[in-house]
Amino acid sequence: MKWSKFIRPLMILLIVLSLFLTWAIWTMPGQYGEQTSSDQKKTSSVTISRQLARVFGPSQVVLHESDTAEITTNRDVLSAFTKAFNSWKLDSLDDPIKLTPDEYQAELNHSGNEIELLYFESIPFGVLSNLFANLPGEYQDQTFDRVYLSQSDPDTLYFYNTETKLLYTSTLENVDQIQLSESIHRKDVTYRPVTTIKVADKMIYLPLSSLKLPYLTYMVERQPNSLFIERLFDDTSEVRENRSENAVQYIDYISEMRVNEKTNILNYYRNRNSGDTLSLTRTLMDSFNELMRFENWSDEIHYFDYNHQSNEVTYRRYIEGFPVFSLTGYGATYITVVREGLSQLQVPLVVAQTPISDEGKEKELLSGDELLDTLINYGYAIEKIDDIKIGYTWTNSSESDRVINLEPSWYIYKNGNWTSLQDLIQNGGD
Repeated sequence: MKWSKFIRPLMILLIVLSLFLTWAIWTMPGQYGEQTSSDQKKTSSVTISRQLARVFGPSQVVLHESDTAEITTNRDVLSAFTKAFNSWKLDSLDDPIKLTPDEYQAELNHSGNEIELLYFESIPFGVLSNLFANLPGEYQDQTFDRVYLSQSDPDTLYFYNTETKLLYTSTLENVDQIQLSESIHRKDVTYRPVTTIKVADKMIYLPLSSLKLPYLTYMVERQPNSLFIERLFDDTSEVRENRSENAVQYIDYISEMRVNEKTNILNYYRNRNSGDTLSLTRTLMDSFNELMRFENWSDEIHYFDYNHQSNEVTYRRYIEGFPVFSLTGYGATYITVVREGLSQLQVPLVVAQTPISDEGKEKELLSGDELLDTLINYGYAIEKIDDIKIGYTWTNSSESDRVINLEPSWYIYKNGNWTSLQDLIQNGGD
């Protein structure tokens, strides 16, 4: 009885305290830049550990069973499959054969029980050279962006390049079919039924029905400038600082680091003698090593693009299995390496840290047919579109500079740019 007198006041006190802390989180100014506390600096200085096989791994899995296709972006499925994939032993590669997109799709659906892996960008075989017993040198920089094998008879692995239209094959040894099945057919993982659509000159998968994805809200942390100064400059005692209204510049005799303090985007340039051009495999491997030093995004990061003219490599941030896009540049890190080392870098200093729950708030995205009808109605011919994906759009909260919002959207790849469907409709993607 005595305790009952205290329970009600105690509960009221806890509720008031909870409301105060919530108000404080949303309204207190972010402790950015050099004002970051010692505890935050300690967290910021720890670079996220990443596996090469995941950064250059598939972003989607498609199951082809009984004339139907289903897709997932579930991280657990992708991680489990990558683990199984890395345990396989591959023979050499057979000489490739030419297959049109329609012929490739027919081969894929031949047995009706295939597992297909989709990659956002073409991957050179050299990145997977440790899996091959004998990978010929001429195939090191040959690329693929799709892989498939049979669930019931996984003795051959097929690699396909949707751009060059080349299909490579390799013999598999001692594949554990139980492990393979368990990595794909996981409990509580939903695969979405999809239909095959031809855009430009390749096949893509779009959902048969509309789908709902949650809006996401995260607390963010800004990485301190000092962390990058220490990693980018050989001798910090030689570094000079210059400030303007919205930017701070750090320079020595050979390099420059500039931080836009309004957007919190860092750009770095070092004048290096480029010398001989690196191979694609070497470029990606060296850029991956640089990524490990500078990108502290806690979720997935995937290799997303390579510019053959500038040798710039793009690594995109992912959230809940989908790529993150931002007009400001918070969604990706851009890296250029030469034989002597890092030449250019662009990296967002702001990273998502703690999710803020907002139960039940979802956005319904158009089905594949509805999406195509919308594009056609606004004058965008399907054959002029290069790709279509679902992504999350990053926007800063208007209520607190420590909070970001992520909204699911359809993204259209056209003329070398990814543009949200809404932006494409409203102003042509400008």
